[in-house]
Amino acid sequence: MAKKRTKAIEVTGIFKTGHFLFGNYGANQGTVAQEVHDGDTVGLRTPLNFSSRFLGMDAPEISFTIRTKDTFVALSNPQWKTFFTSGTWKNMPLAPALKHHLIGRIGNGDNVAANHDKLSKKSQKQLERMISDDLAVTGKTESDFLFFLAFSYEVLDQYARMLCYLNADRVNYTPPATPNKLSYNERMLATGWAVPYFIFPNIQPFLRGQPFEAPNLTPVGFWKTMNQANKLKAARKAVADARAAGLGVFAPNDRLILLPYELRFIARLNSKGPDRYVIDLGKSGGNKILKPEKYFTIANLEDRLFIPKEFVPLFVQNGWQVA
Repeated sequence: MAKKRTKAIEVTGIFKTGHFLFGNYGANQGTVAQEVHDGDTVGLRTPLNFSSRFLGMDAPEISFTIRTKDTFVALSNPQWKTFFTSGTWKNMPLAPALKHHLIGRIGNGDNVAANHDKLSKKSQKQLERMISDDLAVTGKTESDFLFFLAFSYEVLDQYARMLCYLNADRVNYTPPATPNKLSYNERMLATGWAVPYFIFPNIQPFLRGQPFEAPNLTPVGFWKTMNQANKLKAARKAVADARAAGLGVFAPNDRLILLPYELRFIARLNSKGPDRYVIDLGKSGGNKILKPEKYFTIANLEDRLFIPKEFVPLFVQNGWQVA
């Protein structure tokens, strides 16, 4: 029996593949002549699902792999407690300072999984409430409520999820009602139910302009761009305010023990630790790119701008130094 397709784009081995129908032409089903626009363009549509991944932020994981390739295990599963309490995670080839930092955070590992599981579900509920509130304002149902997606440099991640900033689409609203000007990404950061995860160059619309133009990669050009990035500044301030107020994952008596990206690099199969370099946004005017294992030396989460290793040579060529 043929596999039932549920995703419009999926990962098959090392490939990303898609499954689409001929696009609609107006209100009616299109014809071949209408949908074949020219020799290299065909209109497409799909009745299948897409998944999205919010840019600029990271939320506690509901599930993830434990040293396997693709078997996801719920954080509520006792396997996670065993993984942390057994100390298995320590067999990674981590830099001594980073391992010491993580041991200090994880301790005996007894509460790491339960803490992450509880806060991941609260984060999930917060996003559900935001979307439900928007549904109520518009009077739309889930089947006819449209989302607005803004993309950046990359459109798909390794799991074939669309990398985007997500919000309610303006067409859902009857004037004078209008959608919230802040995306769900930004709203989640402000509530404290997500942590910042700014990754170059996928930080638009927090950052506008052309990130790969040489003048923007020099230290002078980079910091000029950062100083003009009002969306990014606002998002960073929202995180700082949420932390100061003890909101969400920053609650003093129930703080998130491990950041989502820490849990992921600890639990991945054959992981060697973090692999993204980082710039300290709190040290405006500098020219240092820190090695991946030094991310934790930047105290404030909103000051960490992660740089994938493939882009580091571009920065170095334009006057940056790896420290």
